[in-house]
Amino acid sequence: MAAVTQLNLYPLKSAAGISVEQAFVFDEGLLGDRRFMVAKLNGGFISARTHPQLQRIHVSWVAGGLDLNTKGLTLNVRYTEFLKRPMMATVWEDTFSAFSTHPSYDAWFSALLDEPVQLLWLGETSGRYRTQLNTSVSFADGYPLLLISTASLADVNLRADAQLAMSQFRPNIVVSAQRAFEEDGWQRIRIGEVEFVVAKPCSRCVMTTIIPGTEQFHQLKEPLATLVRYRRGEDGEVYFGQNLIALNSGTIQRNDPVEVLEYASAPIYTDLAPKRRELICVAREALTPDIETYWFKARDNKALASYLAGQHLPIALDINGQRYLRYYSLSSSPTRPEYYAISVKRRAQGVVSNWLAEHFKPGHFLLAHDPSGDFTLQPAHRYLFISAGSGVTPLLSMVRALADLSQLSDVYFLHVCKTAADIPAPDELAKLAGQNSGLKIQFILSQGEKGEGSRLDLAHLAAITELAQRQTYLCGPAGFMQQARAWLLALGLPSGLLHQEYFASPQVSDVPRETQTLTIDINGHRFTGNNQVDLLTQAEQQGLTLPWSCRAGICGSCKQQLISGEVEQPPAPALTSAEQAAGKVLACCCVPLTDVTLL
Repeated sequence: MAAVTQLNLYPLKSAAGISVEQAFVFDEGLLGDRRFMVAKLNGGFISARTHPQLQRIHVSWVAGGLDLNTKGLTLNVRYTEFLKRPMMATVWEDTFSAFSTHPSYDAWFSALLDEPVQLLWLGETSGRYRTQLNTSVSFADGYPLLLISTASLADVNLRADAQLAMSQFRPNIVVSAQRAFEEDGWQRIRIGEVEFVVAKPCSRCVMTTIIPGTEQFHQLKEPLATLVRYRRGEDGEVYFGQNLIALNSGTIQRNDPVEVLEYASAPIYTDLAPKRRELICVAREALTPDIETYWFKARDNKALASYLAGQHLPIALDINGQRYLRYYSLSSSPTRPEYYAISVKRRAQGVVSNWLAEHFKPGHFLLAHDPSGDFTLQPAHRYLFISAGSGVTPLLSMVRALADLSQLSDVYFLHVCKTAADIPAPDELAKLAGQNSGLKIQFILSQGEKGEGSRLDLAHLAAITELAQRQTYLCGPAGFMQQARAWLLALGLPSGLLHQEYFASPQVSDVPRETQTLTIDINGHRFTGNNQVDLLTQAEQQGLTLPWSCRAGICGSCKQQLISGEVEQPPAPALTSAEQAAGKVLACCCVPLTDVTLL
């Protein structure tokens, strides 16, 4: 049975939450939840979607009010100082009455956000009644309460390219569950003294992509980038968590069981986001003085996915709260499917390679997708393998596979390394060469014993018999491969027989462009803008109100027609290729490059 593992209050909308052991539930939600809101001077709500610095405000309950602190700045909010002037407040489409607090509080927030704002108080009871819900609601986006299970978050973390924290989703009630998204099928539940209706799934927005503890949005747009691939509804929204409405008042506590009183049909989402598997390290050994080999099996003891010699293993490693993605070539042979092995060269500035070398031991685990890659062994009678440094790893897999298949009848293997101590797997390769006369291995040492070294040159390649008939595999530093490729082609090797592997980690392009002043015209409103910031933000800075919801390119609410000019419009789920070809853009995520006119 599911049980409550965490209860969270968010006294100030968009600020950091407070974890509590128990909470009183009434029609508006948890007592003390979202009673304060930062608003524009016209009463429109402000959230971390546009002002991520709000999430770094830490809130503490004290006698008579709240204490706020952020970046060394503090504010003591006391009820006795409130002016309590009735003020109109707006959250999305709801406009209702709230109350002013104090000019000094408004000034504190205005200085923090660098624009004129005010701090509003909801009052003892909310003036916001949502007829469609048949209940009052606080300053929350739309529903009184949000519930998420830890199993569901764990499922997303197996798929996402970032390590995600529950705090990014801002639930009030966190529960354990036996399986991921079990809560999708709940319709009515009881926790402690309170019965709840599970009203609807919670649609998610760009606010979830704020990196915890920072004011930065994740460059890969996680978790939305993952959720959109397997939790996207027919309406285009992405869903994670369940909105609740309390049917009565009462107390709930941490560790309270969740009793499911009524079930509903869970929505079915198209799943295009494969899970990673947990791999446990069973051994590690030195391949060379600066290359370490790590051996893995599946943590669940089930069979590993098959692979081809030369493919890589896409791993995800969480270090100090940050997820690092790497693609390491498998050095093991697919003919021995019980284990994977990756061989990792330690690099001076390599976060992952150094962490693995210093901390990763048998018994530790990491996450990995199934092996992939196109640098694979093709059937042939003759082979040539050329590598330098850590580029040897996929070629070791190939040699090992050919050995197990008794296909080393005509194989040349040239490897360049610094010294004799840097020769990879010397005993194993020597043994294979002794057992297979067709395997010819040559190590080229760039630093000889007396200080005189050698490098791969044209003569080394010209000495290889029947070179033009060999399936040739080349892996190493970019400059090394560029020169080797030129020599091989000059010696008559057909380009179709030459295969190359480049070692590189996936990176997000973030090339700055020179700032330019532009003229932007949206629906007849003309203003001066720039080529640095998205159109929606620039329009809002000019006082224009454009429709929006997610600010992440998912919902399509901010879609505009580009009449003239050029914009940078990244791929977005809410924009089809046909729409983009027809000039449709999403104001929330497109940046003007020239003067533009939009309708």
